[in-house]
Amino acid sequence: MTLDLVTTASNALSRTADGSGALEAMQARWLGGLSGSTRRAYGADVRDWLRWCAEHGVDTLRPTGRDLSQYLDGLEVSTATKARRMAGVRSFYAWARDEEITTADPMPPRASRPRVRGSDARRILGLTAPEASALMGAADAHGPRSAALVSLLLTTGLRISEALSVTVGDLTHDRGGRTLVTVCGKGNKTRTVVVPPLAVERCHAAADGRGDDEPVFVTRTGRPWSQREARYQMARLGRAAGLGDVHPHQLRHTAATLALTDGTNIEVVRDMLGHSSLATTQRYVAAAASVDRSPAYRLAEKIAPA
Repeated sequence: MTLDLVTTASNALSRTADGSGALEAMQARWLGGLSGSTRRAYGADVRDWLRWCAEHGVDTLRPTGRDLSQYLDGLEVSTATKARRMAGVRSFYAWARDEEITTADPMPPRASRPRVRGSDARRILGLTAPEASALMGAADAHGPRSAALVSLLLTTGLRISEALSVTVGDLTHDRGGRTLVTVCGKGNKTRTVVVPPLAVERCHAAADGRGDDEPVFVTRTGRPWSQREARYQMARLGRAAGLGDVHPHQLRHTAATLALTDGTNIEVVRDMLGHSSLATTQRYVAAAASVDRSPAYRLAEKIAPA
């Protein structure tokens, strides 16, 4: 995959390309697993953004936060719609960064960001511990492959692309008897994560006796499981667990937040996630602290009927 894909995707989404097949394929890779209404909204939002970029001479590979702010400021829509437009555009670039197509992460200056209260904390915090347990239960009930993926993502914080690249032989042991997996993440940087028995057992069950060089996650025909298929399955599991559509990246957020609230050192969590900057990991600390400081429960005690 090369940087040219963003340009190709831009042309497809803005319908300047010659066919709808490119549009459908790109949207499936980016939005696979999300609900139909979200796919339609985000697709339309990004098409509008890309048209604006073309009209204003903005390089779609390198947009800045101020570019996105200028775009949002020019929209004659509600604050909630602006917030959704921003979320759609940033979702597109988050996907592109995960695919190592670009490093762009356009975020408007704080003062000009449309805000819908509560959404940012939810996005960063991911699932609560009971919700994660419910998702794990739904995955176990569905089958070995789903159970392996959910357990691996929740306990290691791997990106979906990293998890799907794991082979049977990658599940090695060090001298202490722990299972270690080395993955190649963004920027071709490698890191090693510890995989607990909960996930190891499920990964071996999903592998079903395949050789060391073969992937843990495959389809019924033996083809490597694609990100699109995994995202779609994650959304189905989320609905089965009563959580609505769940995206694989939410499980990465969940792993980070649950580890930090359990007292794990932030540097250790940063290493687990493979963040280049500690500031990125710090977002989870700030979001968790904001929730922990909420006086909601104490206020409820005061107004509860005697």
